[in-house]
Amino acid sequence: MSTPQEELQGRARQLLESGEVALVIGYGQGNTPEKTTPVFLTDAAQVDQLVLNPFCRNNLAAWLTRKDLKAKHDTIAIVAKEPDIRAVIVLVQETQVDPATVRILGVRIDEPGNPDSPVAVLPQTTLDELQQYLQADFQPRDMTPEQLNDVDQFEKLSPAERWAFWRRQFDRCIRCYACRQACPMCYCDSCIAQMNQPQWIDTSAHPLGNFSWNIARAFHLAGRCIDCGECERVCPVDIPLMRLNRFLARHIADKFDYKAGYDVEAYQPFASYKCDDNEDFIL
Repeated sequence: MSTPQEELQGRARQLLESGEVALVIGYGQGNTPEKTTPVFLTDAAQVDQLVLNPFCRNNLAAWLTRKDLKAKHDTIAIVAKEPDIRAVIVLVQETQVDPATVRILGVRIDEPGNPDSPVAVLPQTTLDELQQYLQADFQPRDMTPEQLNDVDQFEKLSPAERWAFWRRQFDRCIRCYACRQACPMCYCDSCIAQMNQPQWIDTSAHPLGNFSWNIARAFHLAGRCIDCGECERVCPVDIPLMRLNRFLARHIADKFDYKAGYDVEAYQPFASYKCDDNEDFIL
């Protein structure tokens, strides 16, 4: 019986040999056993570089919006975990990815980073099938009890306490933009955080610019964040960015009954208008 890793390699080999895709983006072994790194395969002979283990953590959907890759390769396959699949769905919604040019090698890793976490290759292949899988198997797991409790406790704080908390956190930001680079939803060619003509946000790492940058990014992710946690994981100063993202996601779910990354056909709350929208939050 083949292992999940061998099964994944076999599926990637078939896609490349048949010419169905020109490029496979997956995980390769990093420089230590507990690390993996993105690999880019264009030949079936290279598929033995693919690994599948609990340390496959990067959200590879972030590479799908790279113009240099799309210009060189007409069709691309990516190895995608549950949040990565959700990211692809949002990118399709936002017309950043053409579903006809993307194939998804779905994998399941219940606890990325936990060396004892089981891994598996999903049998689903099409985006429609993967959407059905997410809705059936992952909707209840959108936010864990621990994450919900964290948001609950944060919402109990007074506005002054919240302000003081985020001021302490954002004062530590060094403006490295690792959070932006890791996020599949940050695909703008020119980021508002680095524009100086006109300059909307101070580009230096000091309290005013840091607060503006982090709050602006959080609002840009409202209704779009797929809860992969990559921004928080790669932050070199350990700012709890997902606490803010989940806080906004909870309000989006409450006000609009919407969770990002489950339905290509769904209208995103801040990208559509409905006459019966509940607007009490504006008042």
